Amino acid sequence: MKAVYCPYCGGRTKRNGRTSSGSQRWRCTACGASTTVRYDDTAARLDEFLGWLLSKDSQATMPGGGRSFRRRTAEFWEVWPMPVPDGELHRVLYVDGIWVARDLVVLICCSGERVDWLH
Repeated sequence: MKAVYCPYCGGRTKRNGRTSSGSQRWRCTACGASTTVRYDDTAARLDEFLGWLLSKDSQATMPGGGRSFRRRTAEFWEVWPMPVPDGELHRVLYVDGIWVARDLVVLICCSGERVDWLH
């Protein structure tokens, strides 16, 4: 286990019981500040989100109807993919939108010959 250091003064900490939710509490031996350690699980949640997004499964088949999944992955719905410029100059670009759901619109940009990007 890695040593836990004080976020305020950088000193060493020692175990100091548990919080009401059951997390380990740590107290700094130098300044006396109390803290808990939170582990970053963003990568695991992103992996879960992308696994669902790229599969053919629906949220309705998940335990609880997908409610826990939506709560865990809510921040990833706010990420918008940015189109990569292809370096080509076009004289005219046509942009159209398709309503997929009540709050979801897919924008399609195309030149006269091909689709340039979707958003």
